[in-house]
Amino acid sequence: MLRSLVGRAFSLAAVAPGVRAYVTRGQRNAMQKALDKAEMVLNPRTQVPEPSILPADRQRLRLDLLLSQLVNMVMRDGKKQRAERLVQDALLDIRAHTQSDPYVVVSDAISLVCPMMDTKRGRQGSKTVQVPRALNLRQRRRRAIVWLLDAAKRRNEREFGMRLSGELQAIVNGTSGVLEKKLALHKTVLANRSNIRTTLPRMGAR
Repeated sequence: MLRSLVGRAFSLAAVAPGVRAYVTRGQRNAMQKALDKAEMVLNPRTQVPEPSILPADRQRLRLDLLLSQLVNMVMRDGKKQRAERLVQDALLDIRAHTQSDPYVVVSDAISLVCPMMDTKRGRQGSKTVQVPRALNLRQRRRRAIVWLLDAAKRRNEREFGMRLSGELQAIVNGTSGVLEKKLALHKTVLANRSNIRTTLPRMGAR
C-alpha cells in the first residue's frame, strides 16, 4: 500500500501485552532513517504530520487482490471510499507503530490465520455430520478477514482504523484470539476427518 521502506523483517515471538513492535533495534534505526527522508504532509483531520501516500499506492487498494477483498469486506452500505479510507488509516497506523511496510504486515497477518480447510454439514444415513472440505485462496482469505474484523470490533481503540491496525499487529505478534479460532477449526476438521468419503477407481476399470 505505502512505499516500502525496507525489506521484510518480523518475528513471530510473543511479546508483552500492549507492545506493538516486532523488529530488532538495528532494523528499527534503519527504518527510521528511511522514514525521516520520506515526504511528510499535514493530515487535515488530525493536524498531525504523516508520510505522504503516492497516487500509485492509492490505486493498490483496488488493484491488489488482497487489499481489494479487505476493502470490500470492510465496506458497509456501498460506501467504498469510506472503506478505503479506513484501511488507509490502518496502514498508516501500522507504519507509525512498527516502522515497517504495512502491506507486508497485512499480508503476513492474514496468511497466519487463513484456514486450509472448513467443515460443512452432510448426511450419513439418518445422522447429520460435519464433513471437512478444502478451501480455495479467496475462501481462505475471506474466513480470515471475517475473524479479523470481528476481533477488531471488540477492541478498545477509539477509531476503527486503529482497532484494525492493532488486531493485525496482535496476530503477527501471536497475541490475538483469532489464532485460537483457527486452531479450533483445525481441531474440528481433524476430529471429523473420518467423514470424508473417497472413491477409488476399481482395478481394470475403463
